[in-house]
Amino acid sequence: MKKKLSVVFALALSAVMLFVLCACGSTWGKIKSAYEKEGYTEIELSEEIKEALHLSDEDTEESDATVHFLTNAKVNDDDSTLELIAKIVLSKTAIVWEYKNVEAVQKAYKEDLNEEQQEKFDELWKEYQKSDKVNGNCILVFGDAEIFKGTK
Repeated sequence: MKKKLSVVFALALSAVMLFVLCACGSTWGKIKSAYEKEGYTEIELSEEIKEALHLSDEDTEESDATVHFLTNAKVNDDDSTLELIAKIVLSKTAIVWEYKNVEAVQKAYKEDLNEEQQEKFDELWKEYQKSDKVNGNCILVFGDAEIFKGTK
């Protein structure tokens, strides 16, 4: 009887652990869905536009992040860089940085800090996570915080 109970307990514990691990994924899907319901679409930025917006691939690769650019502008494939930037500036736009996980966020910002600065960062990070601009492994850099906040 004890052996059967132990096996059942071990299986139940394994199932709970598996559920917890699966729940620790990215929050990006939920965020993207919320913005899409409000009429936004995610667009891929050309190298020219990234340069104009001061977004470099080096920054995102170094910090192990993906930058998602959402807009409610009607974007055409044949829009010039200048037309696209004008449309984006005149429309609602959101920029979300998605890190691999929360630890990657901390690593990206802490690695160049001394020990005292890292401790201060940890304190500030705990407070910042409570803000409307952080949801799990995603940070709203620019845009409508109400939509973003609704995904928490």
